[in-house]
Amino acid sequence: MLKSFLKTFEEITYNERFSSISGLVQRIDPRVKFFSSLAIILVAITVRAISPLIVLLGVTFALSFVSKISLRYFALRTAFIPAFVAIIALPLPFITPGTTMVTIGYNQYLVNITMEGVYNAVQFTLRVWVCVSTSILLVLTTKFSSLVRVMEKFKIPKVFVTMLSVTHRFIFLFINESYRMVLAREARTINKESPLKSMKSLANMISTLFIRGYERGERVYLAMMARGYKGGVRSLSKMKIARKDIIFGSFIILVCIMVLSIEYLYLGVV
Repeated sequence: MLKSFLKTFEEITYNERFSSISGLVQRIDPRVKFFSSLAIILVAITVRAISPLIVLLGVTFALSFVSKISLRYFALRTAFIPAFVAIIALPLPFITPGTTMVTIGYNQYLVNITMEGVYNAVQFTLRVWVCVSTSILLVLTTKFSSLVRVMEKFKIPKVFVTMLSVTHRFIFLFINESYRMVLAREARTINKESPLKSMKSLANMISTLFIRGYERGERVYLAMMARGYKGGVRSLSKMKIARKDIIFGSFIILVCIMVLSIEYLYLGVV
């Protein structure tokens, strides 16, 4: 069971197979994709109506389609956090004052569901869904090394970028190390262990994994310093903005302007 969990977690975490596909968004310059994602997220946070959020969500799914990412996979990957947010937003229809839609209860114990509360719950869920789907689309269509370079180009603090880069690499290291430890334990186990003994074995594995991770991090740091590491990572490849990147960025800007027009010019706002 633990082996299956580790393999499933590795499959969920590993996204490089999508960034290697020759889709539309994959061929766009990482800086343009990063800026476009920030623009969509900022617009989603700004607008208050539901219609603009639906438009933005449709754009993210359309971009995933032209990126040759399965819509079913993309929907399942992006729907988990919004589903959790929808559960958190469940009290809003009951506690928000406004026009009553439905009254639930018995005798004097009555609870009103208001239109404003339902609207706020749907708005909040859609807003989170747009932000999550935009972020996941960026990660799926961009190699992690390119994302790190883009964050450096956008002057994000080097400490944060370095920690993010090392953490990403150590995730897969921990998964592989854990998988080998599980295989070694199962190879030395004849009879089925009791739940208490299994928990003790798991605790020992976690502590051993922590010590190994600390020692590995120490060796990696010393090796980096010995090779002249000064807080930044150099790359031989250069990023260049082409015509297709300008067209893509202009399209995203036009979509954002259209969404803001729907919001502030009251063009069919719902």
